[in-house]
Amino acid sequence: MVDIFAQHEAQDCANLAGHSGAARQVAEAFRAGRMHHAWLLTGMEGIGKATFALSMGAFALSGGKGEPDRPMMADKQVQHALAETHPDMLMIRRAVDEKTGVLKQGIVVEEASRVGAFLHKTSSHGGWRVVIIDEAHTLNRNAQNAILKILEEPPARAMIIMTVTMLGAMLPTIRSRCRVLQFASLDEQTMRDLLQRHAKNLSDSDTEKLLALSGGSIGKALRILKTEALESYEEMLALFDGLPQLDLARLHKLADKIAPKAESETFEVATELFLEKLRKNAVEAARKEGHGIVRRKLDSWEITCETLAAADHANLDKKLALVNALCALKKVG
Repeated sequence: MVDIFAQHEAQDCANLAGHSGAARQVAEAFRAGRMHHAWLLTGMEGIGKATFALSMGAFALSGGKGEPDRPMMADKQVQHALAETHPDMLMIRRAVDEKTGVLKQGIVVEEASRVGAFLHKTSSHGGWRVVIIDEAHTLNRNAQNAILKILEEPPARAMIIMTVTMLGAMLPTIRSRCRVLQFASLDEQTMRDLLQRHAKNLSDSDTEKLLALSGGSIGKALRILKTEALESYEEMLALFDGLPQLDLARLHKLADKIAPKAESETFEVATELFLEKLRKNAVEAARKEGHGIVRRKLDSWEITCETLAAADHANLDKKLALVNALCALKKVG
């Protein structure tokens, strides 16, 4: 699925929240004439890094009007940048597979090679040229090496802004040539405000559940809402809580509901939430309980991970994968 922030509208940048510290660092660098040629925006998925990157790019292209997290929306340069039509801005992100309609696993070297050619062009407006690489951790090794060559001898007035959720996936030589901005998860009040803005009819009960499950990621919260995965996740938990007794009829009913191809995103989100719950159970047990209980909880998490991952890699039937996973958990006890 495309991240909630991967497709931007001007309003997203106008309402960007929770990253004033990062914005202050960018603004200070820009106004002091010390703007770095390469930035790595790192943090968990779904907290607004890509939106910030676009806003930051618009801020630079406008000559520093407004703030990096609040560019001057009336400015024509900002408008073109936010619409991704500015001639001095290039967006690089994972492509969609034409056959499956699913995002490809990574960004290939052919895409990365566009960056060098673009940055060596003359600026159309006499200012910065900006490249934004969303999910740069998905650049394959050859693609990263192509970016590294540019970072080793960066053109004047050129800036590359990369968003990453896994900083360790980037080559150390790339990291060493970038200024790293660490983005924290969103605080509870910011999450509440964003949920109210994006899902105005959300009940108080569902709001609390989303706050607990999303870990400060508005993208994750909205993905749960979009896929309507909350009910399926809670049904998985109910089946798990009933172990070692397993209601097979109830399990098959759930699997029939979320296993069809049309519901693949719901299946993915619900199982991700379930796996995260099992992981947290193991962590909590390690803090409070004996070795035997910890081992069983770790086994529960590992077995479920392995069963679902094996089905995904082999493109096996999702219904069978879910049934097998719960049946395996029954054996753990």
